[in-house]
Amino acid sequence: MATDFWMAQPEVYDTMRQLIAHNHPDLVLCEDEIAIVFREKAGKSGGQAVLGTSRKVAPLVNALSDKTYRFVLEIAADVWEHQLTTKQREALLDHLLCMCRCEEDPKSGDAKYSVAKPDFSAFRENLERYGMWFPKEGSENEGPSPVDEMFAADED
Repeated sequence: MATDFWMAQPEVYDTMRQLIAHNHPDLVLCEDEIAIVFREKAGKSGGQAVLGTSRKVAPLVNALSDKTYRFVLEIAADVWEHQLTTKQREALLDHLLCMCRCEEDPKSGDAKYSVAKPDFSAFRENLERYGMWFPKEGSENEGPSPVDEMFAADED
């Protein structure tokens, strides 16, 4: 059975542009080279619905198109339409944009495009119990962590 795909409506692109303007200045130069497509049904990974993915577009795809794309954001339409609030839709788009990276190559000065993996992987039940307890890489931990604060009363 083939999965249906279609391009996002203009209002989804408007939200993407707003997110780029406020949160992703590195993507301003390529915002018109980001495609957003909807997939009919969410895929599954590890038994969980995949709400969306970000991919770098292969040169072969651009050869088949009349437009050059750097990234494609693929969103599960069934979840987007029936399960997500407006704020959750915005958060999903922001999450997908966080994966898209555009950096200047120090040697050539050309833009380099890549897709980054998330900073951490977590389980919902662990986050519900302890909050965002993960240490922030590259920074000194100042003060007690949320986990330390939760269990401070237990140490008395």
